[in-house]
Amino acid sequence: MSVVFTEDLMSNSADPDKLFSEAKASFDAGEYKRCAETCHKVLEMVPHPLVANLMALSFLRLGKRDYAERMFAAALELDGRCVPAMANLANMYREDMRDFQASDLLRGAVEIDPRNSQAVHNLAVLCLETGRHEEGLDWARRAYELAPDNGAIEHSLALALMHSGDFKSGLRHYRSRKDVFLRESSVLPAYEGGKGRVVVRHEQGLGDTIMVSRWLPKLLEMGAEEVAISAPKPLHGLLRSSGLCEIVDTSSDLSRFTHHLWSMDLMEMFGSEWTEIDNLPYLTADPPIVQKWAKVLGPKKKPRIGLCWAGSSRPENHTAYMIDKRRSLSVSEANSLMDGFDAEWVNLTRELGAAMGSDFGCQVEDFADMAGLVSNLDLVVTVDTALAHLVGGLGIPSMCLHRYDTCWRWYPYGDENSLYENMRHFYQPKPFDWRSVIDEVRDEIRRNLYN
Repeated sequence: MSVVFTEDLMSNSADPDKLFSEAKASFDAGEYKRCAETCHKVLEMVPHPLVANLMALSFLRLGKRDYAERMFAAALELDGRCVPAMANLANMYREDMRDFQASDLLRGAVEIDPRNSQAVHNLAVLCLETGRHEEGLDWARRAYELAPDNGAIEHSLALALMHSGDFKSGLRHYRSRKDVFLRESSVLPAYEGGKGRVVVRHEQGLGDTIMVSRWLPKLLEMGAEEVAISAPKPLHGLLRSSGLCEIVDTSSDLSRFTHHLWSMDLMEMFGSEWTEIDNLPYLTADPPIVQKWAKVLGPKKKPRIGLCWAGSSRPENHTAYMIDKRRSLSVSEANSLMDGFDAEWVNLTRELGAAMGSDFGCQVEDFADMAGLVSNLDLVVTVDTALAHLVGGLGIPSMCLHRYDTCWRWYPYGDENSLYENMRHFYQPKPFDWRSVIDEVRDEIRRNLYN
């Protein structure tokens, strides 16, 4: 969320000004309930749109989205040209996939104040999230020109550049993520080559760490004497069986190392020419685990197809939750994809079951276990989640289903991709249109497994 409010509260009384300053201090300190209560006191004295805007932002932080929308509306009733309220309400609409309302508000805000960097930035983000990458890049550049020191704006510019295929520039600006997401600083210097004992630390999603782990051996080629990755425990078995480098737990003492990298730093070091990445398999399933799942599945009598039809829902994070809504199929859509095939289906969706086929749920303990299971399948069909990077890295024949506003990692958005040689890609032709994707995938399954 890009927070927008100004310092200037016009009133004839010192008391409202003082209270408003206290409210802003509370907001900055993360004391959102106190901020909302203080704003309420100010509004009783001075019905000012900027106070209502700040109160609405506090409600958002508290997870009270209905109250927030009402307060943004109240701010705009007081002043229909209040750009901060317009920009923030539009951002809330964007997060809730109310894209047309968000677009109308943001375009109106930019027309009123074309130099308001946050309104321009929010419009850039909206364009990127609705698949309008060229327009999003244009707005992101404008926002960055207006506020080059704003980390969130620079981060959006990085994503826009990578969506357009300019990974060299995009990855340079992508360094801004470290400030935006409050990455812990390290006392160790960043590794740039030559001798050294290097620890690479997991920083984003599990799928991202799987994706960039292909480059861990290249640090040894640069002269590093020792390379280890500090990663969450669910990745340990997979990385160990793949022999990419030593693994240390995220809580381990890292004092023996001389240099440091965040996991996504590997992209700038080795992936700036994105379309020229070596897309060959680089992960290895542990043979005993593969055999374990072979026994569980039993003799194969028909094609075995794995389906992951939904990602992790992450309800504690509204933005992540809405992304999962866009990337996941519904139960009925998953059933329609499977229906009518003479196949043995295996549900690979961890949180949710499937109407047909085998379902092992929590019996799959970690990514090493999942690697063993999928190594027994003829094909994996998956939405864009960590499983896509797992099966891609293993080289298992797979099909990846993408939402309309696909992730920049899958550039250049064609049938094939720079990351994984044995993966085919299918994209929504318009937002929420899974029906077209499902029809294409079913046709492709017939061609691959039944001809």
